[in-house]
Amino acid sequence: MKRRLNILCVIVLLVLGYSVLETTYYVGLGIKTGIEKGFDSKIDVQVVQLVPKDLGGDILIDSVYNEKTGEYVPAAYGQMIVSVNTQPSVLSRIVSLLILILNYVAIVWAVVLFIRLIVSINKSDIFNWKNVRRLRRLGVLLIIGFVCTFLLAFLSFHNVEKVFSVTGYSLSMADMVHITSLVLGISALIVAEVFAIGLKMKEEQELTI
Repeated sequence: MKRRLNILCVIVLLVLGYSVLETTYYVGLGIKTGIEKGFDSKIDVQVVQLVPKDLGGDILIDSVYNEKTGEYVPAAYGQMIVSVNTQPSVLSRIVSLLILILNYVAIVWAVVLFIRLIVSINKSDIFNWKNVRRLRRLGVLLIIGFVCTFLLAFLSFHNVEKVFSVTGYSLSMADMVHITSLVLGISALIVAEVFAIGLKMKEEQELTI
């Protein structure tokens, strides 16, 4: 049973580790781009998500060249990379940087708490208030990480929306935010409350004996 639990814990740890690596990559990429282009550079490369405005009608409003048949076929764009003059304010850049740092710290701290939880479980020291607190903090940190990711995506979306549009399409945030950390965070909070209820019941039984 402990082996199965360890396998599940390793899977969750890999997911958390991926979140840390992904955040680290984008932080490093942002810093690298800022150094190369300069803080005052106005041209920014952005990934934008597109949704056809008339979803009730013919959504294939564009066409692409099919090299296999040598013909143009109906198509609709869902994502593209564009270089646009977003002109983010200094305040917006500072806020984005602070959110990135907060996101990174939250995810790293969450990984540390999860490792401590795994160590405690492997020592057969499972049902105690220390683990309840760890699970609660873990859940809160993962939700904070999701909120940070959402805010960064919203700021990016807002900056692009002001200066870029495509005929027949609306800009979307659909694929800009992943809910993995949110689901894990809520799950951790649920498990923490289950642990807490179990511990309270155990303490009440011990008092009645």
